[in-house]
Amino acid sequence: MKAVDRIVGALAALGVALAAVALIASMFLIAYSVVMRYFLNTPVTWVDELVGYLLVASVMLAAADALREGEHIAVDIVTERLGDRGKRITALGGLLAVALAAGLLTVEGADMVAFSRMVGLLSNGTLAVPMWIPQIAVPVGAALMGATAVVAFVVALRGGAAPPPTDPTAHPPVGID
Repeated sequence: MKAVDRIVGALAALGVALAAVALIASMFLIAYSVVMRYFLNTPVTWVDELVGYLLVASVMLAAADALREGEHIAVDIVTERLGDRGKRITALGGLLAVALAAGLLTVEGADMVAFSRMVGLLSNGTLAVPMWIPQIAVPVGAALMGATAVVAFVVALRGGAAPPPTDPTAHPPVGID
């Protein structure tokens, strides 16, 4: 299980690195668009479309790392009142729900990509991008998040480190040490 955890951890780190690149690219594209529009009076119409695709990719690719580090949003008004056993059961249930949702999103996302490719679907914007290209981030990110949830579930089920709370300084990450 340690080898699987290392592989999933490395893939999650790669995903968050690619998400960071996408965000930095978005920042530069938006700055370029602002300069072109307001200083040179030459609007660039394709930037909004591309930045939208980059934002979706950054969210989907960073989701696994956020789960791994316990940085997803959580409502702990009830769980903070539970004992250790209740918190563990709730965490396991949450990880199971994430794994199932990620599995569904992976399958449906892959079907969406295949359909878009099959019919040659293009974006309506200026770029006329083949839609399967930006859509591929959905099943890839979902599969990575699902793998992360499964690893965290198995680790917690075996009595390992419970998934971290939303405060990443409270406990170490989910991974096996």
